Amino acid sequence: MKKVIYAILKPVIRTAFQCYYQRISFKGMGGIPADKPVVLLPNHQNALLDPLLYAAFARARKPYFLTRSDVFQGGLLEAFFDAMRMIPIYRWRDGRHTLRRNDAVFDRCAELLSQGEHLLLFPEANHNLRRQVRPLSKGFTRIVARAMECYPDLDLQLVPVGINYQDAAGFPDRVTYVFGTPIAARELWEGLDEAQAAAVVKQRIFEALTTLTTHADPDREYEAQILPLEEQGADFNHPEEVNAYLKGATRDFPRRSKGTGLLHRLWDGLFRLLNAPVVLPWGWVARNKVWEPEFMSTFRFGFAFLVYPLYYLALLLLLGWLAGWATAGVAVAFLIAFNLLYVKGR
Repeated sequence: MKKVIYAILKPVIRTAFQCYYQRISFKGMGGIPADKPVVLLPNHQNALLDPLLYAAFARARKPYFLTRSDVFQGGLLEAFFDAMRMIPIYRWRDGRHTLRRNDAVFDRCAELLSQGEHLLLFPEANHNLRRQVRPLSKGFTRIVARAMECYPDLDLQLVPVGINYQDAAGFPDRVTYVFGTPIAARELWEGLDEAQAAAVVKQRIFEALTTLTTHADPDREYEAQILPLEEQGADFNHPEEVNAYLKGATRDFPRRSKGTGLLHRLWDGLFRLLNAPVVLPWGWVARNKVWEPEFMSTFRFGFAFLVYPLYYLALLLLLGWLAGWATAGVAVAFLIAFNLLYVKGR
């Protein structure tokens, strides 16, 4: 049953993402080995959208994900996460008594990898909108160590992934996933004990991530580095060029202008007017239900995913009753086309 749900949800969510994001790019995805076990290790900014985006567009294999346990609250939401191959991981903030459950989680991950599966987990172990790779947790190295301990001949590949949003909490937005070169875990483990190997793995992955996503120097004031870039319209979907500028290797950086003139303000106003039955309730949800800015896009996407089909259906029925089905069909088709044009062109 889970396979059926996944097969149905994946193209639906992929289509929804295409309607939600202005542009979605995956650079180097073809380098992910399809015939070997893989641990994908991305930076983490945008809550549940980071793993869901990859799940919707993954080509090599259907991945499993480690997800913070507090989002598993039972009911339909937990059933959805389970169908999307998400596995809960327990942290100190979930209660010290819950940490013992991670031992079974690590065993399950090792078994999945032994079967050639792909696993995505976030080595930073938390999310943050700052354009900076944070110190990596040892949790992901424990999963790799468990797999190498239980299956010494496993040809496990570690793939660093840089996730790059233009404006992670904004809409409409652009996102680019940049996949690094696979690293053979066995080569890093050879001749080292677990603590030494973990330190080597953390360093290798950290260094790779700082080149695959925008990384502000932690020894310099963050705002002094990033705010001028944001104010001048830096295109953060090109991390290599932006990082080169931050390091002083270049004097310029790629830019992307977002229109702010009268025409664009009118365009924004028309979008809000035509979509008022969705936009107004969303404003209340954003003010009262989004407890972390990192969850803003996750909630917005989920809200739109659930509400827009109902809005289009209600509009079709109302206009069909008032003006006839042909007129209603044309009007709804126009609104859908207008909204898609707004997302892609704004």
